[in-house]
Amino acid sequence: MTFGRSANDDVDPEQLARGIFAVGFDGADAPNAPLTQLRSFAPGALIVFGRNVAAPEALGPLVAELRALASPPPLVMIDQEGGAVARIRAGVAQLPSAMALGAGHDVALTEELGTLLGRDLARLGISVNLAPVADLAARAPNALGTRAYGDDPVGVAALAGAFARGLTRGGVAPTLKHFPGHGATNDDSHLTLPRVSGDAATLRRRDLAPFAQLIAERAAPLVMTAHVVVEAFDAQRPATLSRAVLGGLLRDELGFDGVIVTDCLEMDAIAAQAGTVRGAVEALAAGADLLLISHRLELAHAAAEAVGVAVRDGVIPLERLREAHARVMQLRLRYARLDPYAGPLDEHLPLEAARRAVTVLRGDVRLREGKAVTVISFEPEASDRAATSGGAAPGAEGGSLSALLRQRGWKSEHMRVAGEPDANDIGLLLEHVVRLGDREFVLVTRNADHSAGQRAAVERLLGAAPEAIVVSAALPFDALLWPDARRVACTYGDRPPAFDGCADVLTGGAEARGRLPFRSAENVAVR
Repeated sequence: MTFGRSANDDVDPEQLARGIFAVGFDGADAPNAPLTQLRSFAPGALIVFGRNVAAPEALGPLVAELRALASPPPLVMIDQEGGAVARIRAGVAQLPSAMALGAGHDVALTEELGTLLGRDLARLGISVNLAPVADLAARAPNALGTRAYGDDPVGVAALAGAFARGLTRGGVAPTLKHFPGHGATNDDSHLTLPRVSGDAATLRRRDLAPFAQLIAERAAPLVMTAHVVVEAFDAQRPATLSRAVLGGLLRDELGFDGVIVTDCLEMDAIAAQAGTVRGAVEALAAGADLLLISHRLELAHAAAEAVGVAVRDGVIPLERLREAHARVMQLRLRYARLDPYAGPLDEHLPLEAARRAVTVLRGDVRLREGKAVTVISFEPEASDRAATSGGAAPGAEGGSLSALLRQRGWKSEHMRVAGEPDANDIGLLLEHVVRLGDREFVLVTRNADHSAGQRAAVERLLGAAPEAIVVSAALPFDALLWPDARRVACTYGDRPPAFDGCADVLTGGAEARGRLPFRSAENVAVR
């Protein structure tokens, strides 16, 4: 669609366009990063992934070099949500997942955690955290998993707002994502283009409500778009490319006046449909200000060139590009000097939050004194594209609950089982359990609602050891799959500090106070 030709002047649209791109890059330290190419491109922002994190001592100097590429410094962004989506696994506070915080539902604690993380990121020179997730877990299962706080719009707004306030106080800019909501679909926009149905009134009351409240409170200077077609607002185009959603809904109706940043335009929801380069042009035309291309710098070059052509040809007004550039530049100036929070903070808050999150659904999950423990852990291959995008950071592997029990003085062994065990695996597992005799068994499940083999294995294990403790270590819906299980708990994650908190509860060192963060009967039904 043509907007009409702008008056020609001395501005180079392509040069201006580079300043509205956020780009990713390879290299885990300054000597191996493409600093010369990045300086030449002059992006408005850079994004750090796990592939850029070799060690905490290398990350700080790398970020310093990134900030020195231009004046004012480009924004340095990261996805550091907590739980599974955390690009840095050492040297900054490791937080429980958003859903774990939803289970604990402590607004003050959530704000303190945001402050702790924001301070650590700002100390490294990172200026923007692409968090919190303000989406609802509006249906089960959904593509976000434990990244959402829960399904209650009021509760999600309270916790996301608290986390955003904490990040701001810590010294970094928070980002509300993924507008106008990604939690009502189970399709992953890394792989396909999801669609959300439902009438506009329902979506405003449900999915949009946290965004509307937090925008009214000016909780964050950035909002990230969702690569999702929300049919009630634009039945043809994903939100990222929709003027009706970004202009009409986000700007005009909700009054957001900050930076609209796209989710990565290399995700298949865009790349396999419009294409990354064309998608960048259409996103700018729709109202986005900062265009994220996370992986290939050559694509960013091509997209910036395409934006420049679109402006010169009058497809996009020069004023639209100037407006986007000005918003990004204003944020760069605001965070040109970082001011990490300098007050006292409790470094043990993440563990306390993980303890409070543990939710016991049935029975007493404390281990019996004097009994040896066998932890049987079902471990599917990683399937969370958001967690693994950009490579894994050192230390990103899930923790061992058995090792944490041993640290607390319990005799414990660890058995790793495939996430989708076959009949032979299950038979061998049962033989071993019977041989072990009277001891405590802890069955750690992960997404068994997607695995018939895992469901069958746990059912047969419970037949052989009916007092076994089931620990649902991913989404809590596993805990509801075996109604005859006598001892059941949820942790909402399997990384530090989630298993640390679980180990404290199992050994009697902490009380489980969590509650399922769902109000909807649909979300707690056995699936």
